Amino acid sequence: MRKYKFFCTVPLLFLTLTLRADQVMIIPIKGVIDLGLSAFVKRSVTYAWNNHISTIILEIDTPGGRLDAADLSCEELLNFKGKTIAFVLNRAWSAGSMIALASDKIIMAPGSSIGSAEPRVGLSGKEIHDEKIISALRARFRAIAETKNHNPILAEAMVDKDLEIKEAIINGEKKIINLQQLQNSEIKNIQIIKTISPKGKLLNLSYLEAQKLGLAEAICKDRETLLAYLGKEGTKIIITKPNWSENLVRFITHPVVSSLLLGIGFWALVIALKIPGMGLPEFVGITALLLFFWGYKLAGLAHWIEFLLLILGLILIFIEIFILPGFGITGSLGIICLFSGIILSFLKYPLTLPWRDLQRVGIILLSAVFITGTFLFVSFKLLSPKKGRRGIILFETSKSQITPLPDIMPGDIGTAISNLRPAGKAKIKEKIYNVQTSGEWIEQGEKIKVISQDGNVIRVKKA
Repeated sequence: MRKYKFFCTVPLLFLTLTLRADQVMIIPIKGVIDLGLSAFVKRSVTYAWNNHISTIILEIDTPGGRLDAADLSCEELLNFKGKTIAFVLNRAWSAGSMIALASDKIIMAPGSSIGSAEPRVGLSGKEIHDEKIISALRARFRAIAETKNHNPILAEAMVDKDLEIKEAIINGEKKIINLQQLQNSEIKNIQIIKTISPKGKLLNLSYLEAQKLGLAEAICKDRETLLAYLGKEGTKIIITKPNWSENLVRFITHPVVSSLLLGIGFWALVIALKIPGMGLPEFVGITALLLFFWGYKLAGLAHWIEFLLLILGLILIFIEIFILPGFGITGSLGIICLFSGIILSFLKYPLTLPWRDLQRVGIILLSAVFITGTFLFVSFKLLSPKKGRRGIILFETSKSQITPLPDIMPGDIGTAISNLRPAGKAKIKEKIYNVQTSGEWIEQGEKIKVISQDGNVIRVKKA
């Protein structure tokens, strides 16, 4: 009986694995390539491997994006034991061409193109001319192309515009050559057919050019045509999509959103330092910064050391706000810890100095500082009391009459009848006035001293 069960179970198990292995997974690579997309590709490839899916089709339509994110996706594709097909629907530019080269086959749709992978800096879009970076990227493109049996010379020309690529006949055989390398060789029997990519221009190939040069294996107009070409008609198709956390990571790690979150966080902390005890600025600042760090943690960049620096920085800043009023060494150390955590969160390899990443960090932080400055300017315009109206920081109310045009002198002594944070109310010469400190926090009932009068604003300090 046991033998009978064994002989029945084995064929069923084999049939199940066979059916699983004949499945095809579709992974869309669309929009800007970022860290959220690399997390999505990793999850999808892992699922395909764990479920014995034999073929992955990457449907690519991207203008490019972060090369570090593309490299993470390439690592997943290179380690996948099944077949990978890059189906270029429209564009596989920049980082998108890198992902396409990491696939076993490249198949393109009519009207599509591939190439133009010159490294640029973040939001500025400024070209990078550092030969070390270009050389390293060129070597990476070449290695990926060689691993997947694509032409490495074409891959290099997508990155380095100093290369001049020709199609030539060498010893009776048609080849694609790098003219600079050829000039250093002893080969003499050469007949140049045409220039594929002139010096000073990055290689970008149309679908017909890519097929003619052997980079694209075939041209298919749509998914059904592609499946028929691969002999996968009737095969079960699994289409993956980014989940909510991956979409959130893509949103948070976008340079504009990152700058906005940091700008809001910095602005709220400055307001909290200026007006301690309100509660709302502290909540907004912590929420914005935690959201920023959470997004980069999900993206695989921020680790525990960055979170510890964030928490330590916030603790020191709040000690400065609530325990040691004023601005001293505690607040300075808190800001240093906070900025250190932010900078490390942007870097994939925090123990090295990747200058391209540091440039991107600098642009995002400068944008955040600009946002902070703008918000502070608007805030203090609204918060500062002017003639004819009270500033919105004067929260305390009193039933006593407030003298609108005070007639007092510097040096007059009074008593705070509300908490001054830094604005509030004080009783001076038996009358109640709106007063404001220079930033210090004075408790209700403490003695105060008038230091100046600026229009309708009476500035005081602790007596």
